[in-house]
Amino acid sequence: MSRLLPLVRSLPRQKALLAFIAIRLLDGAYVYWRSLQDYVSTDDAYVGAHVVSMAAQVAGPVDRLFVHDNEAVHAGERLFEIDPHPYKIAVRAAEASVEQRQALLTNAEAISGRTRRMAAHRFLSSQASETAQATVKADQAALAAAQAAAARAKLNLAHCLVRAPTDGYLSNMRLRPGAYIQAGTPLFALIASHTYWVTANFKETDLSHIAVGDRAHVHIDMYSNHLFHGKVIGISGGSGTAFSLLPPENATGNWVKVTQRVPVRILILDPSPRWPLRIGTSADATVFFHKAHRR
Repeated sequence: MSRLLPLVRSLPRQKALLAFIAIRLLDGAYVYWRSLQDYVSTDDAYVGAHVVSMAAQVAGPVDRLFVHDNEAVHAGERLFEIDPHPYKIAVRAAEASVEQRQALLTNAEAISGRTRRMAAHRFLSSQASETAQATVKADQAALAAAQAAAARAKLNLAHCLVRAPTDGYLSNMRLRPGAYIQAGTPLFALIASHTYWVTANFKETDLSHIAVGDRAHVHIDMYSNHLFHGKVIGISGGSGTAFSLLPPENATGNWVKVTQRVPVRILILDPSPRWPLRIGTSADATVFFHKAHRR
C-alpha cells in the first residue's frame, strides 16, 4: 500500500480521497481474508461435563438427607442415608453364624486329631480317621461361607450411607426422607466440576484445518463478555447424524447433498468459580490452527 501513496497524492483531492478509502478497504478486506485462513469458528457448540447418575447400592427408606438440589458438594461428602437398622441386624446375625461355624470347626479339628492318633495305634479304622478329616474340611468351607456372608452384610451396612464420588453440583434431586428406593435406581445427577469442555459441531469442510492440540477461544452465551481459553482434545469419528437413532438413508433418487457437521471436543483450560459453567448451555467456539494443518 505504501507504494500506491505517491500515486494517490498526485491525483486531485477528491479522487485522491476516494482512492485512499478504496485502498484502505482493500487492505482491510485482505487482512480479514488472511485471518479467515488462520482459524475456523462455529456457533453450534454446547458446554459439557462428566455427569454421575447417583443411585444407592442397597434398598430401603431414606432415613436422612444431608444436601439439597443444585448444591455444591465435595468428594466424600455425605449425601443421604438409608435406614441402617435392618442391615445392622443382618450384620449381627452373620457374625453369630461365623462364631457358630468357628466353634463347630474347632470341635471337628479336635475330634479329627484324636481319631487320627487312635487310628495310628489301630484302636480305630483308617476310614474313621478319613471321615473325621472330611468333617473338618466341610466345617472349614462352612466357616469361609459364613465369613463371606458377614463381609457382605457389613458392606451392605456401609452402603447405607451414600457419599459424593467427586466434587460437583447436584441436579434434578427430588429425594425426600421416608422415600423408599430400590438398589440401582437412578435418583439424581452429580455434575463433576473439575473438568468442562465444549462440543463444537464444525462443518465437515472445516475439519481439514483442525487437529488435536490446536488452541481455541470459547465464548459462553451466558457470559458474552468473558473469554475462555481451550484446547482441542478430540475429533469425532463420524458426523452427528451418523450416530442418530435413524441415520439418513442416502441411497434414494431424491437425495440432496447436505454439508454435515462433526463434533469436536474442546477442553476448557481456565474454568473459574466466578464464571460457573452449566452443561447444555450454548457457546461460540473458535479454533486457531497451524499453517502445517492446511490441506
